[in-house]
Amino acid sequence: MRVAYLVNQYPKVSHSFIRREILALEARGLVVHRFALRGWDDALSDAEDLLERKRTRYVLRRGLFGLMLPVFAFALRTPWKFCKALALALRLSRRADRPWPLHLVYLAEACQLVQWLREVGAKHLHAHFGTNSAEVALLGHALGGLGYSFTVHGPDEFDKPGALHLKEKVENARFVVAISSYGRSQLYRWVDHMQWPEVQVVHCGLEASFHNGHVSKPPDVQRLVCVGRICEQKGQLLLIQALALLARRGTTCQLILAGDGEMRTGVEMLVA
Repeated sequence: MRVAYLVNQYPKVSHSFIRREILALEARGLVVHRFALRGWDDALSDAEDLLERKRTRYVLRRGLFGLMLPVFAFALRTPWKFCKALALALRLSRRADRPWPLHLVYLAEACQLVQWLREVGAKHLHAHFGTNSAEVALLGHALGGLGYSFTVHGPDEFDKPGALHLKEKVENARFVVAISSYGRSQLYRWVDHMQWPEVQVVHCGLEASFHNGHVSKPPDVQRLVCVGRICEQKGQLLLIQALALLARRGTTCQLILAGDGEMRTGVEMLVA
């Protein structure tokens, strides 16, 4: 079976879980075609990510001008479907968190994506994140493209479900994935209860080699390690505040933050 994956940005250091998911599907015998909107010239250090970039086709690589040909092709060959998709794009722009011209760009991206999906013979499209990638998948479906599904990670989708038109994306999807029971419960809040069975929990997995690695002896001091992007969504500031409470109570504990991100300066200031 041939399936396709669509990601906003791929590969990416913080998207290694998507790479693991794709490779796991291929190990089960599926053929997975990778598509992404951006990420063709980002700095990468992981050898597997470098290989993934070679396997990925990028919708925006030729710029917006490069999307005009597939747009005109759909407008001329299937004008009725194109007009329905255009109306949908404009409807999705209402009360959205991004200006309406961007939603027209999403439609252009969908035109290119559907053309590529037909070329490779994919039977299903799966998007990661319920933001613009899921909207491109929805618009592609409206153009007469494949049925789609998407994975919701949060917290962006849960912070602004109305602005992202999450309900409409779920209603038109074949199924929706949440990465945790909590994520599923949040999706339940925004869709009709008749659609609850379509929301499935699929955890972000690890290879067996991760568990089979060398186990070091416990350190002499209590030590916590947090691996992740240093940003508001990950909440490292709370860990630092918690350790400050422990220190005031006389408990010795170390915290190692492995990662980088836009809040690094703020984290360093709080540590100081």
